[in-house]
Amino acid sequence: MRFSLNTIGLYPGLSFAEIFPRMRESGFDLFELWSLGKTDVPALQAEMARSGARLSAFCPECFVLNDPARREEYLASLQKALALAKALSCPALITQVGQDTGAPRAQQHEAILAGLRAAAPLLEAANVTLLVEPLNDVKDHKGYYLTDSLEGFALVEETGSPRVRLLYDVYHQLHMGEDVLRRIEDHLPLIGHFHIAGFPARDEKLFTGAFDYRALFALLKRLDAPQPVGVELFVQDVSQTAALLSALRPYAL
Repeated sequence: MRFSLNTIGLYPGLSFAEIFPRMRESGFDLFELWSLGKTDVPALQAEMARSGARLSAFCPECFVLNDPARREEYLASLQKALALAKALSCPALITQVGQDTGAPRAQQHEAILAGLRAAAPLLEAANVTLLVEPLNDVKDHKGYYLTDSLEGFALVEETGSPRVRLLYDVYHQLHMGEDVLRRIEDHLPLIGHFHIAGFPARDEKLFTGAFDYRALFALLKRLDAPQPVGVELFVQDVSQTAALLSALRPYAL
């Protein structure tokens, strides 16, 4: 199992120059980000080269797919992100789909699908995978459109490109009441990446919260799942991060 560390949640307030050595000391070299925003990309490249850290995924600046009026904006943002992905040797991008616009759900579904199909040739040419992420709308993302992984899997299948896959965030889908282990086992080929966080608080309690992630790790091991597992949670204090990673280390490849 390859764990990918979300540096914002695990190392709050630290620079990459401080984060990457700590990651390596804990036995990890794969990390992920949200949008690069104002990140100094050449400086990030230099720190990655110095430490051997590898970027697994990040988000484009725009991720509204369910509004056709914003499709050109989305595709322009995607192209910019693909150029950054090439510069950083990053194999994947994470996208959400947007807040519910109020249009009929079938219409929004078709808008997302059209956007993904328009993006597919760009992704295939760049050899980068786009990860479509459902979120929960009961706690963290009120009004978000895509909450059910089954609709997400349908979008991936309908797009018909190997470069479009689902990001299955276990924390979000637990909040939506899904049988996460069954969903994962039934749809594993359509998943390109996982996210995990303590449930229900999105904290470091991966083994002592209301969901014990050892069940997920056992399933992924049994299925020989190759997808990265993103650790996207918020520690109460950065001093807790090393202990968390020590607990995860026995499950890593």
